[in-house]
Amino acid sequence: MELQYMLTSMTGYGRAASSSPDGAVTVEVRSLNHRYFDVSLRMPREFSPVEERVRSHISEGIARGRIEVSVSVEWRGTSCRRVAFDTDLARVYTEGLASLADTLGLEPMRSVDDVSRLPDVITISEAEVDADSLWEMLRPALSDAIDQVVEMRKEEGARLERDIAGRIEVIEQTVDEVGRRAPEVVESYRAKLARRVSEMIEDVRVDESRLSTEVALFADRCDITEETVRFKSHIKQFRDTVLEPGDCGKKLDFIIQEMNREANTIAAKSQDSFISALAVEIKAELEKVREQVQNVE
Repeated sequence: MELQYMLTSMTGYGRAASSSPDGAVTVEVRSLNHRYFDVSLRMPREFSPVEERVRSHISEGIARGRIEVSVSVEWRGTSCRRVAFDTDLARVYTEGLASLADTLGLEPMRSVDDVSRLPDVITISEAEVDADSLWEMLRPALSDAIDQVVEMRKEEGARLERDIAGRIEVIEQTVDEVGRRAPEVVESYRAKLARRVSEMIEDVRVDESRLSTEVALFADRCDITEETVRFKSHIKQFRDTVLEPGDCGKKLDFIIQEMNREANTIAAKSQDSFISALAVEIKAELEKVREQVQNVE
């Protein structure tokens, strides 16, 4: 049976740039595995007013994972900064230092460069930029980077899809083999029990009714029909879930836990080394599927 999955990975990378009259912005977005949706931002201080817009914009395209966003900007000219000169303070410095120089017989300060070095004469501050302007400057690069991440996540998801599909197919075939083997276990037990009883009592005729009762009790103890039926139901649910729109990673992980529970019960009840070995194979494949599912959005 060929499976059709629509899985999306949680790993991806995107980098884009955009420019405006105020400057050029470069955005890098990394997407990593995470149980929830978690955004980490590294942006220049002047972009703080649009932080919530950035988070909201990311959530429109990505539902799960740790998203690391790095923003750098190159401003054109001094549009992002303001330089202020405290003329009154400079005058006080100059007059005071001139008086001090005269008193001590020293050379007075003679240049603007000397005065500008004095504390607080010149201050540089970040200019207030309109939040809408900042957003229009940042949004194109952010959108392009997110699109690249989403595309890479889809490509990685397709790879996971092929791997998971193959492993689910192997698991289903192994469960079918367990189901075919189960009746043989009971018949084998019947034959072994009859042989042992015959060896113990030699020429005495075996009580078939008593033998049948014992075999029935054994069959009831090691019956794994319910487990195999539930397991097949979980497989169907798994396949149906991956075709549902939206994120499905958490639900798939839960279904795998239920499959693993059935495999443990089968191994415990089987009373057969061959079925126990098959259960181990199933659990090994389930672990590999679980590792892949943890990468799914």
